[in-house]
Amino acid sequence: QETLNEVMSEYANIMAEDPDIPDEPDPEPDTNTTEEPEPEPEPEPEPGDPIDDTLAVGPQVSDGMTPVKYINGTGWVKTTATDEEWYNYSEKKWANIVLGGATFSKSGNYEVLDENSTYSMLVWIPRYAYKITSKYHQSGSNAGTIEIVFLNTANEDKDGNSYSGKTAYPSANTGSGMADYVVHPSFNWDGVPLAGYWVGKYETSSNGGKIQIKGGVQSWRSINVSTIHNNCIGMNNSGNIYGLNTDDSKVDPHMMKNTEWGAVAYLAQSKYGKNSEVSINDNSSYYTGGGSGTSYRTNVGQSTTGDVTGIYDMSGGAWEYVAGYVGNGGSYASSLVNAPARYKDTYSSYTAPTSGGHYGDAVWETSSSSSGSSSWYSDYSYFPDSGYFFERGGDCLDGSYAGLFYFDNVYGSAWDYSSFRVVVPVL
Repeated sequence: QETLNEVMSEYANIMAEDPDIPDEPDPEPDTNTTEEPEPEPEPEPEPGDPIDDTLAVGPQVSDGMTPVKYINGTGWVKTTATDEEWYNYSEKKWANIVLGGATFSKSGNYEVLDENSTYSMLVWIPRYAYKITSKYHQSGSNAGTIEIVFLNTANEDKDGNSYSGKTAYPSANTGSGMADYVVHPSFNWDGVPLAGYWVGKYETSSNGGKIQIKGGVQSWRSINVSTIHNNCIGMNNSGNIYGLNTDDSKVDPHMMKNTEWGAVAYLAQSKYGKNSEVSINDNSSYYTGGGSGTSYRTNVGQSTTGDVTGIYDMSGGAWEYVAGYVGNGGSYASSLVNAPARYKDTYSSYTAPTSGGHYGDAVWETSSSSSGSSSWYSDYSYFPDSGYFFERGGDCLDGSYAGLFYFDNVYGSAWDYSSFRVVVPVL
């Protein structure tokens, strides 16, 4: 008993010094509160997505096309299709690209375009519906008002509003304007709805007999319509210097059509363009951009936006052949006349769009008659005779008669005063 008492006493002493205290139980979860979920990250923009608050779909970039933006004091610099500074159409800042062959040099944080290198520059014209609300089929020293809504290929604007029913030409009254919007016909390419297309920034020039589109060089003249057509559609031939995809179902370069000229003119005359008369390129040596070298940087009045991001030489410079003609097109244009219908606009006479004419071409809608200085801004008007081609823009010596709404006729042969422009749709 004494031994047992001693053991129990010793055990009690040990327990007092180091008691075995059980852990506190885990608290019960609070079922009355919920954990806030992590916010979803903003999706990264993809090439082709709109990056301003105006477009419904962004410019489409394909093989050989490098986006560039202009930096004051630096020049044109390489960028990406998702750069928020690439374009902003609500601020009259249009998207530009250069095709293959361009040389860039490192300068600080930028890769700067060498404007002495061989390259071609183009500007994006986005898909849109338009409505002329004043001076419809009238002339005068001023222009009418054109309202524009940018669309995607499903004919929806940036807010999802549908314009799919606006593909038939609406009623219109001389002077007052059109009753409704209509999707511009140039964005329908052989049945394929285009998000837009790339337009040569300048009149075309020649680099050893190959097409080049750059400022500060003389435009390519003394070339007939057949040769123009062949050179333009050949820009994406196998082994081309531009890096363009050789599949015409992906990119389909061609000579600018009359309706495509009209699409650029209407955008320029809207709030998204200069929205006033584009100044004449009066350089008598036919330098693109109004002069040699980088003269275009100061000649911004000659641009469709009033700044360097727009399209030049559409008023003055050389006359420009477009792929639009009356009758059989004549003997100097056989390759174009025999080409698929998507490459040309054909006409029978000066007539309203609802009577068999074309709409969106800056001809009937923006003039009062087929001859005289009867277009907007008093630009010269002369509808082609049968077998003749449209030429647009006027010449460097035409003064106030030159302009975006100028149209005249010429036989399609190689003239010293006639050049042309390239269009590249991305399908």
